[in-house]
Amino acid sequence: MELNKSCTEILKYLKEKDDYIKAQELAEIYKLTDRAIRYKIDKIEEFLVKNGFQYLDKQHLKGIKLIMEPGLNEFLDSFFGEYTPYRYIYSKNERFEFIVMKILQSREPVKLSYFESKLCVSKNTVFKELELIEKWLNERELKIIRKPRVGIIVEGNEENKRKAIREITSETISTEDIVNYVKKGTVKSKINNLQFDTLFSDIDIDFIDGLIKSVEEELNKEFSDEAYGSLITHMTMMIKRVELGTDISIPEIKLENLKIGKEYEVAKKILQKIEVHYNIKVPEEEINYITLHLLGSKVLKTNEIYNINEYNPDNLYNVCKKMTEEIEKIYSVDFGIKRDKVVEGLVLHLRPSIYRIKFNLKLINPLYDEIRINYNELFLNTKLVSIYLEDFIGNKIDDHEITYIALHLGAALENAKEEEKKILKVIIVCGTGLGTAKMVASQISNKFQVEIMDTVSSRMVKDLKDIEYDFIISTVDIPDISNGSYIKINPLMLKKDYEKLSQYLQVKYKKEENYEVEMQLINRLINISGKYCIINDAEQLKYEFMYELKKERQQLTTKNFGYKLNDLITADMISLNVECRYWEEAIRKGMKVLREKSYVENSYEEAVINNIKEIGPYMVVAPGIVLSHAKTEDGVNKLSMSLMTIKNPVKFGSEFNDPVKLVITLAAKDREAHLRALSQLIALLQNSEDLKSIFKAKTTEEVINIINKYSNK
Repeated sequence: MELNKSCTEILKYLKEKDDYIKAQELAEIYKLTDRAIRYKIDKIEEFLVKNGFQYLDKQHLKGIKLIMEPGLNEFLDSFFGEYTPYRYIYSKNERFEFIVMKILQSREPVKLSYFESKLCVSKNTVFKELELIEKWLNERELKIIRKPRVGIIVEGNEENKRKAIREITSETISTEDIVNYVKKGTVKSKINNLQFDTLFSDIDIDFIDGLIKSVEEELNKEFSDEAYGSLITHMTMMIKRVELGTDISIPEIKLENLKIGKEYEVAKKILQKIEVHYNIKVPEEEINYITLHLLGSKVLKTNEIYNINEYNPDNLYNVCKKMTEEIEKIYSVDFGIKRDKVVEGLVLHLRPSIYRIKFNLKLINPLYDEIRINYNELFLNTKLVSIYLEDFIGNKIDDHEITYIALHLGAALENAKEEEKKILKVIIVCGTGLGTAKMVASQISNKFQVEIMDTVSSRMVKDLKDIEYDFIISTVDIPDISNGSYIKINPLMLKKDYEKLSQYLQVKYKKEENYEVEMQLINRLINISGKYCIINDAEQLKYEFMYELKKERQQLTTKNFGYKLNDLITADMISLNVECRYWEEAIRKGMKVLREKSYVENSYEEAVINNIKEIGPYMVVAPGIVLSHAKTEDGVNKLSMSLMTIKNPVKFGSEFNDPVKLVITLAAKDREAHLRALSQLIALLQNSEDLKSIFKAKTTEEVINIINKYSNK
């Protein structure tokens, strides 16, 4: 069973995704018809089964998934990386790329039989490929010379050969593959393994890697992976071309200014080390070439300022500012306070670009076609505003460079737009349908971009057919549906529950609504103060004004409706070290004070017990803690809450949270009045030290002191 390039790529994608994906989505990713993608999936399955592994996991609603059984991971890594022609068919493009790279870099003529064996194709196929290659090379002023019974070799100008090698490598070899090859000595792309065997043969790759790291240290820069790959490729080609006895000159380019910069001195040091290591003599022109690469390399971090006279950074900043302002006009957006960041980011991007553009060092953007197809309007508008940059440099800007600028400006435009996020619809489920569900619903709606469609009991989930929703979030197991159909969380909404929900829901970022107004007020206050006194640190004063306003706003917010925890759990609502033999007795004794004060009816107590019997110990909300509650209509006369510790902890049947030491009994009269107290209780229960103190408390006063501590939060 053989896999071609597209099947291998799909298999690689399934391995890396490690999750379900629908066939239709795969078809869109790889631009295939539904029929074609299903054919390829069948081929992949045949390949897996033939090699002793399982079929793909297929589920109607979820899609397909690779079953990562023991040994499969190692097998696939080996398959993706090894040269195994009996399992892999090289595409026409891959054959073209490999032959071009080989003949451009060979010192001697290459026999056609070499390509037959390496690519596992016939002599006739190689002849056909050579016809296309000959035409491609002629367009680049290079020529194939055929020597009967000896092989083929390329003749032409050395500069043209290097340009052709750079072009073919930038289009076919990814940065990721170069980085992986340096680290591991192999890559997941079969054709690139062949390419690297040719490109890096007889090259001490660790030595070159060390050179680049030393350059980063000397220039105080961190090159992007793309720049790193480009430098490794260029140095490798240079060493091989010099070893072949070729040299290079850069015609009609004034390089005098380059020789005064730090990059030029670093380039000289690099080449001196290369000369010693490889015992070769590198022409001086190569120093200029390396210098241009260092100046034109994209960086992730830098503390350097480009000070070459004709590219004064202040002038470049003004050009970038003009480009940014023009984009704002075209798209009717206002970057506002972020405008300076946009301009500075553009300056950082364009500093190395200037040298690439000025000295015609081509940079291939692997996303070029995608940008032109999907974001052509942005590309054209970027090209329009780049006129200011072309005037500044005195050169036309290549379209690939334009697409990189477009990516930068496009990101700024996206950030400037008000994000239109889909509001997900959720159902909240708990054992009773109120109490805990309302508390959870309130916390979820405060933290996430959701619309709460309803709060129901687990028994009512089966009747949700007419309600449209995206997710069910439950504090209990739901017997009628499978575990994968809902998100189960702890009703106390612990940190791990927020992390779990964040995987499915959009976190809500609250905006400071009065920020602009308050800043205007603060600036006015500082201006007034400046008339009558000396301000030593205006920025610090501004910060302290803002802090006081924010603190005042928070205090006003906390003075809202709702009972505090110490309003409900008073001294007479606390019982300590009560003797209980089993869980039902613990519920009844925890409820006792509420019944005696007529805050609840007997029916409320029975409802709690029946719920636990029917649904299970869902009210055991955390280790050692039960939150006893039922519906308002089950017999609540007044909002109330009690706290009881048990002398000898009892089991409720909870797998993870037994035995129970603390019983909190809640009787909610409406949907909102208890939420503030409940929120404060949750904060208390999440503090392990204070919780231990309550477990061990011997006096009511000890518990009250802890409750008071949280009642003012």
